[in-house]
Amino acid sequence: MTRILRSFSFWLAGVAVLLAFALPARAFAHDESSGGASTHDIQQLFTITFWIAVPIFLLVEGLILFAILRYRRRRVDEMPDQVEGNRRLEIGWTVLGFVIIGVLFAVTYHALRTDYTVKADNPNNEPDYTVHVSAYMWNWDYEYFVGDNQPTGVTTTKRLTIPADRAVYLEISSKDVQHSFWVPKLAGKVDAVPGHTNTMWLKVDKPGLYTGNCAEYCGTGHHNMLIEVEVLEPAAFDTWLKDQTAAAGQFVPMGTDMQSAMPEGNADRGEQLFTQLGCSGCHGAQDGVGPALARIRQDAQHHEGYTEEQYLRESILMPCAYTTPGFNCQIMPSDFGQKLDAQMLADLIAYLEAGE
Repeated sequence: MTRILRSFSFWLAGVAVLLAFALPARAFAHDESSGGASTHDIQQLFTITFWIAVPIFLLVEGLILFAILRYRRRRVDEMPDQVEGNRRLEIGWTVLGFVIIGVLFAVTYHALRTDYTVKADNPNNEPDYTVHVSAYMWNWDYEYFVGDNQPTGVTTTKRLTIPADRAVYLEISSKDVQHSFWVPKLAGKVDAVPGHTNTMWLKVDKPGLYTGNCAEYCGTGHHNMLIEVEVLEPAAFDTWLKDQTAAAGQFVPMGTDMQSAMPEGNADRGEQLFTQLGCSGCHGAQDGVGPALARIRQDAQHHEGYTEEQYLRESILMPCAYTTPGFNCQIMPSDFGQKLDAQMLADLIAYLEAGE
C-alpha cells in the first residue's frame, strides 16, 4: 500500500509540474505606462525563452526518470554497466547549447536596441519634461527640466511627480554605488551606475501613486530605498510645477552656515522631513546603519562645548565634523545643506529634540 501511495504521489507531482509549464503566468513589463518596452515585447521574449526551455527540461527530466527506473539496483551485489561516453553526442549537445545561446542573445539584443534604447534616445522623440534621477544610499533625488534642457530649479527627494499622458524622459545615474530604478507597474528595471547615465522613456496613461524599490542590492539599507511616482492630471501637474518653481526661486539653502539664527521649529513638519529625506532608513529606535535616535539625542545633550541645537545642526550640515564611534559618517549624504533652508532645518532639529 505504501509503495502504491509513493508511486501515485510521484506521478501526481509530475502532472502538476507539466500543468505549471503548460499554463505559465504572463510576464508583464508594465500596465499603466506606454513608454519604454511594451508588455507585448517582454511577453514575446518570455515566450521564446519558455518554449526553448520546455523541451530541454522535459528531455533532461525524462532521461533522469528513465535512468532511475531502468538502471535501479535489483540485487545487493548488482553493478550497473559502465559507459565511458559518446563523442558525437557530447559534441552535438555542446553545439546545440551555443546555438540556443546565440538565438536568445540575438532576440534579446534586438529588443534592447529597438524597444528600450531607440525609444528613449531617438532624437525625434521630443520630451515634454526631462528628469535627472540621482540614486544614493538610500534614497532618490529628482531634478526637473521642461523639454530636454530648460531648468526649473525644482528638486524633490524620494517622490517623483510627473504628468499623465505626457512624454517624460528620465536620465538615471548614481552618486555612489550601483542601484536600479524599478517601478513594476510603469516600466522595466534601469540600472543607476556611477559615472554613467542610463535612460527611461515614460508616458503614463493613468494618474495615481505608483511604488517601487531599488532592484540592485546596495548595502544594509537597501530594503528602505523606496521609490514613489506620483502621476497627476496634466492641469494639476502644471499647478504643482508652478508652485514648486516659485518656492525654488525663494529657497535659500543653509549650506554649512553654523552662525545664523534660525526660526522656531515644528516637530510635526520635522517628522515628515525625516521620512522624506530618507533619514528614517538609517536612524530608528535601534542602532542600524546610523546611530539610533536616542543615541543622537544623548550625544547632543552631552557633547562638550555644544548646545543640543548646535550639535544637531552641525551633524546634519556637516556629518563628518564629529563621528559617533562605530559608525561611518561618509554613508550619510553631505548635501543636506543644499536641500534644507533655515525653516526646514529648524523643523528637523525640533523633531530630533522632541524624540519619537
